[in-house]
Amino acid sequence: MRHCPKTIDKPLLILGLEGEDIAVLMFFFGIPAIMISPAIPLVLIFVAWPALVAFKRGKPEGYVLHALYRMGMPLSGLLPPGSEGKRYSPYSQEML
Repeated sequence: MRHCPKTIDKPLLILGLEGEDIAVLMFFFGIPAIMISPAIPLVLIFVAWPALVAFKRGKPEGYVLHALYRMGMPLSGLLPPGSEGKRYSPYSQEML
């Protein structure tokens, strides 16, 4: 019987963060670095990286994107955020 590694479904982590988490950091700190000055966002990213690693500890994959969606950030392919009270149904309202 062959030994099967148990890390098949383990996500690829770069210094403790997934690729999409790094993309979120680059979005929030990379754009100001390009538009304003790279000094302050560069210092802030070195503070935010360990804070995000600590925040994600024990959470499932993709938790940061789900948290941003819950806070109201629209993500492509998903329903608009903050749609409480709205009912999405394939049937018209008269049939319900």
